[in-house]
This record gives sequence, C-alpha cells and structure tokens, in this order.
Amino acid sequence: MFKNKSMSFIPKASIKIKIAVLFIVLITLSALLSNGILYFVFMNIMREQLLEDQQNIMLQSRSNVQNVENSIDQATYYFSTDKTIADILNKATFDDIESYRDLNTINQQFIKYLDVPLSNVVSTYSATFFVKNTFPVAAELPTIQLEQLSKLPGGTGSNRFFNSDEAENEEWFKRTVELSGTLNIFYANDDRDRVYFAKQVRNPLILNTTNEMGVIVIAIDTSEFGKQIEASRLTQGTQLLLADQNNQVLYSNNPTLKGMDISRTPDLAPVLQYTDIGGTSDLKYNQTRYIADTYPLKWGWNLIALIPYSDITDRLSIIFDIIVGITVAVIVAGISFTLLLSNSIARPVIKLANVMRNIKDGSTMDVFIEPPEQDEVGVLYRQFNNLMKRINGLVDDVIESGERERQAEMKALQAQINPHFIYNTLDSINWMALSKNEDDIVTMVSSLAHILRYSIKQPNEQVPLRQEIEHVQNYVNIQSLRYGDNFQVSYDIEPELYDYLLPKFIIQPLIENAILHGTEQIADQGKIVLRAYTDGIVVRIIVEDNGPGTDTALLNDYLDREQEVLHSSDGIGISNIHQRIKLHYEDNMFGLRFYYTDNVMKSVITIPYKVSKKTLTKKIST
Repeated sequence: MFKNKSMSFIPKASIKIKIAVLFIVLITLSALLSNGILYFVFMNIMREQLLEDQQNIMLQSRSNVQNVENSIDQATYYFSTDKTIADILNKATFDDIESYRDLNTINQQFIKYLDVPLSNVVSTYSATFFVKNTFPVAAELPTIQLEQLSKLPGGTGSNRFFNSDEAENEEWFKRTVELSGTLNIFYANDDRDRVYFAKQVRNPLILNTTNEMGVIVIAIDTSEFGKQIEASRLTQGTQLLLADQNNQVLYSNNPTLKGMDISRTPDLAPVLQYTDIGGTSDLKYNQTRYIADTYPLKWGWNLIALIPYSDITDRLSIIFDIIVGITVAVIVAGISFTLLLSNSIARPVIKLANVMRNIKDGSTMDVFIEPPEQDEVGVLYRQFNNLMKRINGLVDDVIESGERERQAEMKALQAQINPHFIYNTLDSINWMALSKNEDDIVTMVSSLAHILRYSIKQPNEQVPLRQEIEHVQNYVNIQSLRYGDNFQVSYDIEPELYDYLLPKFIIQPLIENAILHGTEQIADQGKIVLRAYTDGIVVRIIVEDNGPGTDTALLNDYLDREQEVLHSSDGIGISNIHQRIKLHYEDNMFGLRFYYTDNVMKSVITIPYKVSKKTLTKKIST
C-alpha cells in the first residue's frame, strides 16, 4: 500500500521535485556504483597481489620438496646401479674377515649414495637394504618385517642390511618387485606419520630377469616435508596441504586435514582439476571461502595452499572505510548541487505551465502560447507545435500515398502475367493448327475462352481455390492436346481448402513452368502433382514435377532480390507470384520458394490460414 502511494506521488509532483529526485537518485547510484567498483577493483588487485606473493613462496616450497624428491630418486638410482655392490653380492663364498670387509664396503657405498644426499635435505630418516636371500652374504644378515623395521630408531649407521626372506611375503615388497625398478611409495599399515620409498635393486651387469639383488627402503617422517613447506603460509589463516599420488593429505599445518582423502571430500574436489597442470580455483570448505592454489610435484604429489577470503577482506578494511567516507561526501555534495540545479531548470518551466493552464482547450496544437521569457523553453515549445502540425499532415500524406503505391504495384504485377500467359496459349493453338489439323482445337479454344474470361473478370479480387484449380485444369487441357501423353497432372487437395480464398493467377504459372522446364525436358512421361494442405497455421500449395530440376538457390536468390537477373523466361512469372503474395498479405514470411529433393522439383507457396497476423507470427516463431 505504501508503495502504491509513493508511486502515485511521482506523477503529481512538480517538475522541480521530479528533477531533484531524479538527480539525487542518479548521483547516489553513481556514487555507490563507482565506489563499489573501486572497492572491488582494489579487492581484485589485492587478491592478485596476494596470489602472486603466495605463488612466489609456493614455488620456493615446491623447490624444497622437489629437492627431497630428487635426492630420493638420485640416491636410489645411484645405489641400485653401483657395480661394487653387485660384485660383492655375487661372490660365491665368504670367510669372516672377508665378510666383515665386504659388508663394511657396502656400508660405505650406502653412506656415499644415501646418507650424504639425504642428510642435506632431511634430518630424520632411515635407509635399509633388503638383500635377496639367494646371495651367500644374505645368510649372514638378520631378517625383519616392515612393521618391526618401523619401530627401530631412525638415523645413520644402524640396522642397514637385512635378509629379504621375511619381507618378501609382504605386500609392499611384492608391489616393489612388480614395479621392477620404479619407485614404490607407500605407508606402513595406518601409520601416516612416516612415508616409505622402496625400489628394487638389480645387477647392472646382467640384463635378464635373474639380476635381482634386493630392495632398498627409505623411510622419512612426514614432518620433514612439513619443514619444507611451512614457510609457505603468507597469511595467518592459510592452510597448507601436501597430497600424495592417491590424493591423500600427507602433511598439513591443520592436523584435522592430515590423512584426508581429497577425492572423497566434495568441498575440496575442485583442486583435483589442477593436479596435473597446476592452477587456482575458488571453493568453500567448512563454511569458509578459500582461494585454492595447486602446484603439481613429482610422483603425482601436489602442494596445495588454501587462502581464506577473509584474510583478503581484513586487509581491505581501511580502504573500505575510506571509500565509504568518500561515498557519503559525494552524495551530500551531489544533493546540494541537485537542489540548486533543479530550481534553476524548473523556474522557467513552471512559469510556462502557469500560462498553459489559462488556455481553455489545451489539447489543440494550434494555440500559440508565448512563454514569459524568450529562452530555450519558449523556442522549444513553439517549434514543437509547428513540428507536430507538419508531422500530422505528412503522416496523412504518407498513408494515402503508400496505399496508392501498393495498389498500383499490385495492378502492375498482375498485368505482367496476362500477356505472358496468353502469348504461350496462342502459341500452343497455332502449333496445333499447323502440325495436327485436328478437331482437338475446339477443346483448346473452349479452354482458352474460359481462361480469358477468368483472367479479365476482376483480376485483383480473391477467388476460391476451387476456381483457381479449374483455371489450372483449363490450361492443362490445352497443353495435353499439344503434348499428348508426354505428361500427366494429378491433384491432391484437402477438401476443406476448396473454398479457401487466395489471390488469382498464383498456381497456373507454376504448372506452366513444370511443363516447359520440367516434364518437357525428359524422355519418359512427366508427372506433375498439385497439392494443397494446411496445418491450421498456414496453407501450403505445392507443385511437384519429375523433371531434371534447376538451380533452386539461384531461383530463391532471384525472388529475394539477391540475384538481379534470371536468364530464363519464367523469371517474370515467379517474381510476379512472389511479390503479389507479399503485397497482399503484407508480411515477408509468406511467398514462393523452390526446392529440389529426391529427384523432384517443388514449387511451394506459403500463405496464411484463418488466423490473425499476430497469432500467426507467434505460432510460426515457436
């Protein structure tokens, strides 16, 4: 109710109030919009800057993690390809002194290839070599399972070498052998605090399937990876995730995320689309919006940073306060300026309105009203009066002229077809008289009389489809006498359309074209079918023939005035039909089109059925 009263107040208000309200609304909206845009621009700049800083930090963290990854790859590779270790393991027999010396040599190689590179990047780890139980030296070594190994203290120099006899039955060992030299990354049972890297060691001097020497296993605490990425927290609320090849969180500064399967967490699933290529996405997790930055690592691992949007908006609080202050100041200044401006503009208009109220018949445009001052308002009013009177006269002239032009064009188009048709008919009669000298000429003359009578009688009126078909049949009678059995015409007309009114002379020229340019051009008997049907929206009249056809695109372009010249005698006839239909129904959706499909040439006339133009347009568009 209040809304209706407020809306009804606007038309009744003075022009001064209307101008003031308009300008106040515009200034307020402009100030709010511009400053809102400014705020979001600052926010986007801050976001981009924050992401850029985060990316720089993440790149360094990724480099740190990749250093660990590269050290593990290099250590296992160099150890597995060392010839000295292969020679010792392949010795047939050992005595105690030699065994001690050889184990010490292997240990030195172990330190050389594993301890040195790993100790440079991590501080807590363990490295173990399971020697294949077929080697003589394996008999001198103890056996152990992975679960027992995980309980041994980490570090350098202890529990380095074991017989693989017990470990070979464990799933992780079998999987490592299956990978045949490719790194196997796994966990021990449900322990997520330590990750294991296992690789099969083969004799580099023997290139067959019997060159297995054992399996090397490196265990690293997940906290070691946390040390590499902990510095990546750009904001206080940033959450860091290191996900393994199975999308499980290996490490996170948020303990609740550790061990989580990202692929089974719908809120975090958007980061998975960037696990191979890296990228930034927006997501909502635990009712908090985040910017997720994903960086792919080796082995299918990914480094992910979740930056809360609140960390960005907190930095914008000062800017927001400044923008709000500027907005309020602009609105206050704008209102003051608007009141002054509206008063200046409204004064001469109000004065003009007072003069117009004294006129008894304010609706007539012939009344001359002189404003109290010779300013733009007075000039505008006088010129508007003069212009309206002139426009009213011109509109009447245009309507009358347009109607005359339309009638003249329809008559001109109608007149084009009669001489063309009569010429062809007389030519046929003359041909019959000269070539056959038969009584069939009587039939031809009778048909011609009906045709002439039909042509002369009110050429512009609409006729029932029944009369148009009779006209076609008279023409066909004449042509049948000329061509004999060279063609046959059949009719397929929906009964309800026989009384349908349509413009005259729009079907016969199409039958004529079907005979002259269709059936006459083939050796077999020509077949022409005249169809008429309706779908309740439009009426379609179709003339089909089995002639050789023609370039329908050229014909349709000619009808659309895209092709100016048609090198054929039927150009005037088809153009006449098309233009008369468009003029009669005053709509470009109706007219004549040509199609050639399945060796059948089709001439299709489309005209409206018994519905209004508005309804017809709506139905056709749907």
